Amino acid sequence: MKTIKCFVMALAAVVMTANFVACSSDDNDGSGSEQQKSNFEKYMSAVENEVKGAKAVSGNKKAILLVAFGSTWENAHNTFKKVVADYKSDEEFKDYDVFFSFTSAICINKSRGANGQGEHYASQDFYSPNFWLEAIGRQKYEEVRVQSLHIIPGEEFLRLRDTYIKDFKNNIYADLDDAYLESGVKIFIGGPLMAELEDVEAVAEVIDAQFNQYVQNGNGMVFLGHGNPEGYNYGNGNIRYRQLEERLQAKNSRYFVATVDMEGNLLDDLWEDRMAPDGNKVIADGKTITLHALMSIAGDHAHNDMSGIENEGDSWREFFQEQGYVCNYDGNDANPANNCILNGLGDYAQIRNIWKEHTVNAIEMFAEEEE
Repeated sequence: MKTIKCFVMALAAVVMTANFVACSSDDNDGSGSEQQKSNFEKYMSAVENEVKGAKAVSGNKKAILLVAFGSTWENAHNTFKKVVADYKSDEEFKDYDVFFSFTSAICINKSRGANGQGEHYASQDFYSPNFWLEAIGRQKYEEVRVQSLHIIPGEEFLRLRDTYIKDFKNNIYADLDDAYLESGVKIFIGGPLMAELEDVEAVAEVIDAQFNQYVQNGNGMVFLGHGNPEGYNYGNGNIRYRQLEERLQAKNSRYFVATVDMEGNLLDDLWEDRMAPDGNKVIADGKTITLHALMSIAGDHAHNDMSGIENEGDSWREFFQEQGYVCNYDGNDANPANNCILNGLGDYAQIRNIWKEHTVNAIEMFAEEEE
């Protein structure tokens, strides 16, 4: 197997410590390092026990690790549970043990919370991919399929592929068997929802089939994506948002896609460039605008930036109301009169099928080194 240069390994080790716990403000007495070590051992033990228990029950030699950014909202957690349950019940994956991970240290810490209470949700433990991959390696699974539940091939997906998986293969904690890593395990990576242009077309088909009723009679629908800031758009994943809008508008011109973090495709850009160019509104006053997150789950951005539950006065819902449209949300997700749909894409079976197809067709990493 090709060896990654030492300075890259050292940098990776530094990055990985960020997933353990924030350091103490006073590092002079070494207490921060001791706390890091203690937390790492605690988290590693919890994950290893779960992986060991799953394998003991199933006897499987293959594992799937589902990896999401994360969230702290209850309905988002419920969406994640749907995704995991879908994988576990799918006959295609009956020979796999299925595990689930967050990439966001912030979401992990806030979900864990304190005194039994996480943010927006009862305290629950989630762990970053390094813990799961290490535990899977200790149990010597022969095949590991790591499936991204991200939307675009952006910063989070690239970190999963190029840091977490490579660190595992390079035995970053130096306690896995070399023969196992060299030839005893195969690792596959399944791309995010819109990994390729053909995925964009598939997503557009699903969205139109699911939501076309909201763009009838002159009404419109706007999807809120995340996007990467310009300096973090490493995989040029941002292009997928405009490609998706183009394909949706080929079906109905009143579908729109904007983001909270992609320069040139923020809400103001959407309004000035595509919804009301030169002050000429594409959708007439008094019509209804329906909002939906273009994210795996309806998390913080959907609750706040989109519907304005916590930051009232600065939401997409209120923006469209100010432009003269019907765009309401009363906080009750069961109310059919609401125009903010607090679901994630992971709530829809046909979207989950795209991820599952990616898992089946995942690319084997390191195959070249093992020839």
